[in-house]
Formats: sequence, structure tokens, C-alpha cells
Amino acid sequence: MTIKKILAVVILAFLWASCAATSENGLGEGSVKRDEAKARAHLSLGTVHLKNGRLIHALKDLLEAEKYDPQNADVQNHLGVVYQNLKKYPLAVDHLKRALALRKKFPEAHNSLGTVYQDMKMYPEALTEFNIALSDLLYTTPHYAHFNIGQVYLEQGLYDQALAAFKKSVEIAPGYSLAHNKLGRTYLALNNLEEAAKAFKKATVFAPKYAIAFFNLAEVYVKMGQDEKARKNFEKVIEIAPGTSLEESARERLAEIPE
Repeated sequence: MTIKKILAVVILAFLWASCAATSENGLGEGSVKRDEAKARAHLSLGTVHLKNGRLIHALKDLLEAEKYDPQNADVQNHLGVVYQNLKKYPLAVDHLKRALALRKKFPEAHNSLGTVYQDMKMYPEALTEFNIALSDLLYTTPHYAHFNIGQVYLEQGLYDQALAAFKKSVEIAPGYSLAHNKLGRTYLALNNLEEAAKAFKKATVFAPKYAIAFFNLAEVYVKMGQDEKARKNFEKVIEIAPGTSLEESARERLAEIPE
């Protein structure tokens, strides 16, 4: 073999080794070089899709974001939320735990993980995560964790604990209509119709298109024998929720109210 041929073989071997090393570091063919700017761009798109309920579009963008920056805790948190909405709970737990491993102080991810455990009926684990979130003084939305704690207790029929949690939620965020609605549901379970009506009414004031709150308010008025108020609220449901099962239920209930 001539010197030129030997050199050519050596160079080819060196290039092959370099390519192999690059691939192992995630920079070769079939892999993506880390790019934090591109990751943030895909994260932003995925977040918008998620907020608008476009789960598959959100998942695609967030997976792209993960390719560009697998160490981004926000990406992992959002992936967990998407998988939760898709009812892929083990995947949701996996990504949320990755988020928490990447960022030690991350109350939002603890809250998200708690809601996944809640969906899985793992109530003690859910409460642990919500309370960890609340223990962080820098947590900017603690009313969500209090609301979720209320949900856990309500689902178990522990109404006094649920009331305390929902009240704390609306104390922190008075305009949080979801908590007012659940507060009404809890009072209704306790057969406290007056307080239930007040809570549902507040939910409708803070969210004028919150159809289920109007429906719940109408049902309370039926129980209280206030047919005219019940009729008006069922009619409101029909107005703001056309083409839904809730509209159908409102029409059925409306037909049962005597003229």
C-alpha cells in the first residue's frame, strides 16, 4: 500500500470516529443541536395551542422544543400538562418529575403534578404536591393550589375541608369564578341553599358566560321554589351555550317548570 493510500485510510478512520463521537453527543445526523432560542419559540407556540385546547398541535411544538433544549424545565412542565389533558397520566408524571428535577423551586410544576395525581385518584400524593406548592412564598398563584385541595376534598365527600379550601381560594382571588362555583357545589351538598345560591351568583357575575354556573344557580332556585329566577337562569344557559348538552338539559329542565 502506498503512503498516499495509507494516509487516506487514516483520514477516513479519523473522520468516521469524529462523526461517531458527534452523534453520541447529540450533534450528528438524526439529532438536533441544542438551540435555546428555537426551544423558546416552540414553547411559546405550544403554550398558545395548549391554552386554546389544540392539544396535538401543542404536543408537536413542545416535543420540538424538547429536542432543542431537553433541559428546559418549562418545556417539561408544559409537556406534563398536555399529556395530562390527553389522559396519558404516566407520561404526564414522568415529564413533571423531570421539570422538578431540573428546577428545585417550581411550585407550578408541583401543582400540576398534584392535579395529575388527583385525576389518578391518588389523593394523598395530590395533597402533598399542592402543599409543597403552597409552601413556596414566591408562588404567584396559590389560589389554584387551594382550589385543587378543595377539589380533592369535595371528591371524597369531605365537605368542611372542601369549604375551607375554596374559601381560601376566593379570599386570595375574589374573581376566581371556578372556585365560587365549586363553593356553591359544596354548599349544595350540605343542603345550604342560601349560601349555594350566593356562591353560584358570584360565579356568574365574575364570568358572565359561565354556563354551568348559571345552570347550577337555576337548579338551586328550583329547590328553593323560586321558579321565575330558575326560568331566567335556564334561559341564560340556552342563550350562552347553544348546541351543547348543557343547552339540551336546560331546555328539559325549563319545560318542567310550571307556567
